[in-house]
Amino acid sequence: MADTDRQARGTGWRSVLTRAREMLTPEAYRPAPDYGPGASPNHREQWLRQFDRVRDLLELVREVVLAGGWTGAGSWFSVRQPDGSVRSASLAESFALRAPSAPVAGACLVGIMVRLAEDPDRVATVRDVWCATDELHEAMHERAGHESFPPGRAYPMAQRRARLQRLTDWNDAPGRTSEDVIDLVDRAIARTIVGSVDRSD
Repeated sequence: MADTDRQARGTGWRSVLTRAREMLTPEAYRPAPDYGPGASPNHREQWLRQFDRVRDLLELVREVVLAGGWTGAGSWFSVRQPDGSVRSASLAESFALRAPSAPVAGACLVGIMVRLAEDPDRVATVRDVWCATDELHEAMHERAGHESFPPGRAYPMAQRRARLQRLTDWNDAPGRTSEDVIDLVDRAIARTIVGSVDRSD
């Protein structure tokens, strides 16, 4: 038998085996279904969608603060004691308190967003938290009467971490009130609205 005949038969058998495997284990060969929109969103649609996500997250934060779930106690979370008093949670406790099912008396502005992103029943993601932090940070500048950057800008992670720290410091400043926090959140929400309107292709 010629080598070319052997090669042809070998190729034929491999084709049959591959087809048999596909029939027996189709999930290993078929692409995952795409449940997203029919067409990939263009740049403007992605931009608007991100603003919508950030605005939705900030609206949820606003609801938590209005319901009395904010704390400015100098920690991410506060917990209620058996006697009814409230104390600041330690750093070690805070990791477990990120879970939305964990009982907390209150959370700082960042802590509220983290818990919402950890909640499987919410659509907020870690990326949304970082984008919301950007808008809140710029809203801080606006609130203080300073010039701010336009909404929707992306920043390097090192810069975002610094912004997160400044937002935490603002939250924990002496005399900070829930009314101050609501005002800041409202300004950040307004920024997402302005950004989605002003953005041009």
